[in-house]
Amino acid sequence: MDEQARLTKLDDENAGRLVETVLEAEYVARLERYLDAEHDEAVPTENPRAFKRGDGVRAVSFETETTVADRPALAVTVHVDDGAVVQTTAERRGSDVDGTVELLFPAEIAPDPAEVVRNLFEPRGQSVSVTVDESGDVTAYAIEV
Repeated sequence: MDEQARLTKLDDENAGRLVETVLEAEYVARLERYLDAEHDEAVPTENPRAFKRGDGVRAVSFETETTVADRPALAVTVHVDDGAVVQTTAERRGSDVDGTVELLFPAEIAPDPAEVVRNLFEPRGQSVSVTVDESGDVTAYAIEV
């Protein structure tokens, strides 16, 4: 099993500290500003889920209660390794999204689009097209499945 795929829920104390850390991170603030300016949305901060991956990286996920095709309309996940944010991703779904799903990343830590497609969609045998917008501080991948 891939070490990143093995997840362990963090206890309340460790989860609370991790949530505080990620909510103060510049990358989260940048996604918050982008979501507000471009889509009149806010990072959902209620009911966070915090976990530790098998490789030791800790993560927090925030999701809206509103769903689209049994998935959150907006989810934000932040990965932290040794106290530093190493990945921040927002995932949007719904009628105002170009494509099936839109993935948003702070520009300087955005993964390669081909890597995203390979990791998220190809294992399920799905064929996709990706449109990339790298026009500002946030990189957006509009993915049509």
